[in-house]
Amino acid sequence: MEKRRQRAYDELDKLSFHIKGEIHKEGENYILSVDNDAGVGDVKCINFDDGLFFVEFNLSLFEDTYLPLTSENNQAIYFLYCFQGDSFYATQHNNHFVKLNELQTAIVKSGKDFAGGLVLKANSDIKLNLLRIDTDTYFIKHSENPTFIAQKLKSFLMDLNRKHNLVHLGQLNLEIADYVKKMSKARYVDSLSGLLYYEGLCILILASHIEQYRTETNGRVNSTKLIKREIQKIMDLANQIGKKPQIQYSVESLSRDSGLAAAKLQEGFKFLYQRTVADYVRNARLEMAERLLRETDLNISEVVYSVGLTSRSYFCKIFKQKFNCNPKSYKNKNNASVSKV
Repeated sequence: MEKRRQRAYDELDKLSFHIKGEIHKEGENYILSVDNDAGVGDVKCINFDDGLFFVEFNLSLFEDTYLPLTSENNQAIYFLYCFQGDSFYATQHNNHFVKLNELQTAIVKSGKDFAGGLVLKANSDIKLNLLRIDTDTYFIKHSENPTFIAQKLKSFLMDLNRKHNLVHLGQLNLEIADYVKKMSKARYVDSLSGLLYYEGLCILILASHIEQYRTETNGRVNSTKLIKREIQKIMDLANQIGKKPQIQYSVESLSRDSGLAAAKLQEGFKFLYQRTVADYVRNARLEMAERLLRETDLNISEVVYSVGLTSRSYFCKIFKQKFNCNPKSYKNKNNASVSKV
C-alpha cells in the first residue's frame, strides 16, 4: 500500500512542474491542490498496481498548459475521457492538435518514437480523467498471472502496443460519464470499502474504453446526426426523468419542454441509452421501485403508486422481467438480510 501511495506521489510531483500547486495527503491518497496565480482546482492520482495509474483533473487554469504524456519506461497507453471543458491532445513532432470533445473517449500510445501531451485551455472548467498503463512494467508484473481475465487484458494491450502512432478518437460515451459522476461523490474517501469502490469505478471505466474500442474498430459504430446542444437537452431530460420518474411523461410533453421534435427525441434516447423514451421512463420507475422496496417500509401497492404506476399486476410483471424476482419476494429477501445485520 505504501509503495502505491509513493508512486502516486511521484506522479503528482512530476505534474507539479507544469501545474503549480501543493501536494498534500487527503485520507489515504495524495492530492495536488492549485489555488494561486496559476489557477484553481486539484489533481488526484491513484496507483492501482505496477504500471497502472489513474489521474483525475478538476482544474480551471489561467494560462494554456501543456502536460507531456510520459511514463517511466517511455512506453504507455493512455485512455482519456474529457467530461467537461476544453482540452486537446497534441502530437510532439508536428504540433498537431486534436480536440478531446466532451463525453467522448480517446486512446493514445506514447513511446520513444511517438509522444505527445495534453493541452488544458485557459479559463475553462476542465474535468478530465486518464488511465495510463505502462506496458512493459505491467506485462512483467502479470507475466505469471494465469487468470483468464489477466491474459485477455494482456492480449488486448499487446495488440494496441503493436500499433504505430495510435491515436483513436471514440464516439460519445455516456456510460463513462455516469461513472465519473459517481466518482465525484467518492473522491476523498479513506475507508477500505470506499477505496475499493473508487478503484472499482476506475476499472469499469477501463472496461468501457475497451468495449467501445472493440466495437468501433469492428465497424459497429452507433452514430447520430444530433448536434451537441440537442444531445445535452436529451441528457437533461433523462436526468429529470431519473430524479422524478413518477411524473406522467409523454413524448409530446417532453418534446414540448425540450423544443425537440418527437423523432429527434426518440433518436437521441436510442443513441444515448439504447432505449425508446417509454422504455427509459419504465426502467427509471423500476429502478426507483427497487430502491423503495429495499430501503423503505412501503408495501407493494404504495410502491406502485409512488413510482407513477396504477396497475399492481403490471408492475409485478415488469419488475420480475427486470430483476428475475417478484416484488414481494424481493422485499422479503432484503428485509431478512437487514435483520441479520
